[in-house]
Formats: sequence, C-alpha cells, structure tokens
Amino acid sequence: MNQLTITRFNGTEVFPIASAHLFTLRDNEDLTLWFEIEATKEGAHFNADTLVYPATPSAELGIRMAQFDSSKLVGQQFTHPGISSDDGDSCCALFYYYEHQPLRDNQVSILSQSRNIFKICWIARTQDVNFYDGSKPDAKIEITADFTLTSTC
Repeated sequence: MNQLTITRFNGTEVFPIASAHLFTLRDNEDLTLWFEIEATKEGAHFNADTLVYPATPSAELGIRMAQFDSSKLVGQQFTHPGISSDDGDSCCALFYYYEHQPLRDNQVSILSQSRNIFKICWIARTQDVNFYDGSKPDAKIEITADFTLTSTC
C-alpha cells in the first residue's frame, strides 16, 4: 500500500502516493541518496480543519553517503535528525503541505527490492500542518511506498 499518513493532534489524515522516487546525486565529493514522494488528494482522508483547503503533500530527504550500491540497500536503516529549530536550513529534509516545513527525526527502512523498486518505510515528525505557531504538538509523518530507483551517479 503506497500511502502517506499524518497523525495530528485532531486525527489522522491519509493520502495515496502518486509518485515515489529514489536517486543519487553527486556534488564534488559528496554523494547524497534522495527520497522523494508526491501524494495526491484524490481519495485522501482529511481532518475537519484541512478539508476546506485540501492539500497535495510532498516530502524529500537527502542522506549523505560514502558510496552507493543498490544491491546492498535492503535491510539498511538510515537516520537524519533534521534541523533543531525552524530557523535553520532544512533543504535536505522537507515536508510540504501548505508551506515547506522541516522534517525531524527521520528514520528510513529499506524493506525489500524487486528490480529497481524498493519498498520503503519512512517515519518523521514535523510541525502541525495547519498550525504554524507551535501551539499544537508535532505531527507524525509515516510514508510506506514502493520507491522507483530512477538514476544513480
């Protein structure tokens, strides 16, 4: 099941995932493994406070690596702490709902592989998607999807 689940203070929102990609980028000597998803609002379940303005969430996460071998990904677990405050640069761990927000405490598990498709579970947290003043507890983000390995360097 390819879905994004957002557990919020007032209930759970569920979105089908329209696309999920996995790829690597090299910048000088740095190698980054990228995870990107885009959800769709078609068939999504919203909470009462977001139903009036339905969103199309997306997320991206970059994990720096020394080397990349797709045949050794299954069983791997990656972590990325994200930034400690909303004032920092969160370009490697972002969630978009209505606005771009940093993702924190990212945990990515590579569960299985079939050719260039990887079943991945990605869990993180972010500021509530509809209250940007810190008055609500963080939302839990859970992504379970088949990610297509689209390119490597």
